[in-house]
Amino acid sequence: MLPLYEPEAVLVVQDGRTVTGHTEIARHVFVAGDVAEIVLDWSIDGTGRDGERVHVGGSACDVVRRGADGFWRYVIDNNLGTTVRQ
Repeated sequence: MLPLYEPEAVLVVQDGRTVTGHTEIARHVFVAGDVAEIVLDWSIDGTGRDGERVHVGGSACDVVRRGADGFWRYVIDNNLGTTVRQ
């Protein structure tokens, strides 16, 4: 998701704090040429179809590649990248 944010975007995190810019939003960004790994924490709050409150979140570990047009696109979207699988 990081490429979707403006370079100086402001993100309000779960505890209400704000963070600014790509380096603050992502926990880690590792770039090798036109490939990058992004590690970030995310959460979504909303209302389910049944009217109940919904909260999901995790720590993602994603891989993106920069195309010839300069845009970064997901190669691997692992939104629960640091969760132990059962």
